[in-house]
This record gives sequence, C-alpha cells and structure tokens, in this order.
Amino acid sequence: MAALSWSKALGAVLGVGLALMCVAPTSAAPVAADDTQSKPVCWTNHNGKTRERVFNFVTDRGFAPFSYVDEQGELKGIDVDLLKAWAQQDGMSIRICALNFVDILTQLKAKQADGAMAGISFTVERSHYLDFSQSYFAATTALVAPDISGITSLDDVTGKKAAVKRGSVGESFALQHQKDLNLTVNHFDTSFETMLAVHMGQSDFCIDDYPVAAYHVSSGLYPGLTVAINRLPVEQICESFHFVAPKSEGKALVKAFNRGLAQLIDRGEYARVVKTYLKTFAEPTKGPLTVPELPEEKASAQSATR
Repeated sequence: MAALSWSKALGAVLGVGLALMCVAPTSAAPVAADDTQSKPVCWTNHNGKTRERVFNFVTDRGFAPFSYVDEQGELKGIDVDLLKAWAQQDGMSIRICALNFVDILTQLKAKQADGAMAGISFTVERSHYLDFSQSYFAATTALVAPDISGITSLDDVTGKKAAVKRGSVGESFALQHQKDLNLTVNHFDTSFETMLAVHMGQSDFCIDDYPVAAYHVSSGLYPGLTVAINRLPVEQICESFHFVAPKSEGKALVKAFNRGLAQLIDRGEYARVVKTYLKTFAEPTKGPLTVPELPEEKASAQSATR
C-alpha cells in the first residue's frame, strides 16, 4: 500500500471491518477443541534474563480471526500479531496471555494487566476505567441465525433464545432488550461456544461483532448458519475495535500504541497482518470517530459556553 504520513494514518480511523461484507478465512483458522480450553496461554519475547520492563497484555482466547489458540496450542490472530509487530518495532518486551473475555475486563479493572487488544469496543461503562486508542478495525454488532430461521429484523426474534459472550457488547444488547423482546439469554465464554449453541439448536441466534460472525459463518464449521442482521442498533458504542489500558493521567500507553499503529500502517505491516487471516481486505479508510463524546463531557462543554 502507498505510504502515508504517520499523522495522516493516525487521523484516519480504520474502516476495514465495515468494508468486509464477505469475510473469508484463511488456513489460519482455529480448531474448535482449543477454544474450549480454560487454561491461559501466553507468549513473550522477553528472554527472562534481562531486567527491562515487561508489559503484560491480555487478549481473548476464542475470538478468531483476531485472537485464538490454534491446534498446536499457540496464540494466533490479528490482535496478537499486531501486538507482536508493535513490540518489535518499538523495542518493547511484552507478554501476551489469552483469557476469557470477561476475565480480561476484570484484570483491567483491577489494573492487573498493562493493556489489552481483544476486539474491545468503546462503551460509556468501560470508559470509566479504560483509556481507548485510535480505532484499528471497524466492526458493527451482528446477529447470526440458521438460514432457515426467517430472521431478518429484531421483530423476528421475539420470544427466542439468544447466545451471547460474557462481558461483550452482544451480551449488553441482549440484556437491554431482554424484557421488550421476551428473550431467554444464554451466556458463554467464547464466540465459538455461542456459534456452536446456535448450530446445535440450543439457542435460536447469537450476537457477536460482525467480522468475527462473518468469519465463523464462512469457516465451514457451522453449516446452515448465516449473518441474518449485519448491524444491530447499538447506542453509545463506538462500532470499532481499540487497544485499551487501565485509565491513567497521561494515557501514555494508548498514545504509544497510536504512534506505533500509524507506523505499522505506513510500512504496510498492518495490511500484511490482516491479509494473513482475511482473504478479503480493504485498505484503511476514514470511518467512525475514535470514541463518541461522553455525556458528562458534553454537559461540561455546554456549561462552559453558557
């Protein structure tokens, strides 16, 4: 791809996910059995001998193609490879561990991890304890159902069973609409398990981030499933993925990631990583804002101008 200046690259929010309306997996697809393991899997570039700072990052263990454990028990995925590329580029010593998504949020709240890259979208609740980087991948919230279900809108899911991943935007959406749609909400630890629940008939549909949903549907592991709705009407959520770190005064780590991401885009490394896992790839384009304006910030701005 043509080189961009780092400032232009940083200013352009990545609209890749929204452009991937047909996501095809590569041979790097995970093995289903590995997604059900609960033991953390870690990777580090630190030699264990020197005493420099080692940054502890966490990622999702079952979120292909962004992060997952392959059949050899190794960490793979877009998020994992981008973290590795950033560390190599900036000379950082890092450790990446794959956990259940809800455990990622727990560790970040307790400041037991320095940062996370796990397809994390901005929400107002998360903004109270997390700093958010620039977007590195755009992603709407999608609904997956059997292709014979007849589901084409939210009106069609009334009284049905939803499968959601614990701690996810999909879970929040289902719980928000549980009463008005009379939903039964079944909770799981990974995207793989939510898809399997629909495939096995234990749930009528599942909710996940669009690029992940499309990736799983086209993997061949779940014949008969389709992305029935590719964009659910979420509120106060940025439809994109971000690197996050526990809230800090200067936001030093997310600023460092922003600089590193811009350089990875300039060098073509970002495109190489994404193309490793997705056959269909759109170049970075200007997309949604990094994060929506927070209600309290908006109120402060209004009072300051009165």
